[in-house]
Amino acid sequence: MNPPLNATDSTVVASRALLGMVARSLSTVLETVTVPQFRVLVVLASTGPQRMGDLAEQIGVHPSTLTRTVERLETAGLILRAQVPGNRREVKVELTPEGATLVATVTDVRRAEIVKVIDGLTDDDRDQVRRGMEIFARAAGEPEPADLLEFGI
Repeated sequence: MNPPLNATDSTVVASRALLGMVARSLSTVLETVTVPQFRVLVVLASTGPQRMGDLAEQIGVHPSTLTRTVERLETAGLILRAQVPGNRREVKVELTPEGATLVATVTDVRRAEIVKVIDGLTDDDRDQVRRGMEIFARAAGEPEPADLLEFGI
């Protein structure tokens, strides 16, 4: 029998399974958007409208890179750009209903795969997974689960 894995190794192993679920759920939309574009949509879905500078910082990209990404998403009808009232130099972006639907579609596919795995666990194991994932997400700087539910993700 192998010795138990430490927290880092256990997370790496679990992340492989989750990454497979993410890849399968994204495959439904990759003809429409790229993975970096989808990340922009997910952030906007979870935070609501944002100024371009704030969004670039949150995603960790240079503002010029984000500008190109946003232009493509706007052309595809997935986000809207507008000047910030009172400041013509600042631009705010937000999801369109089509963008929100795209994020919801991917999330629904991902959620269905996760449900299949979670349903096979005992009640105690499900509770441990829930607590562990909440702790990990919080430590990684993700919004609280209750906040994400408001946006359907």
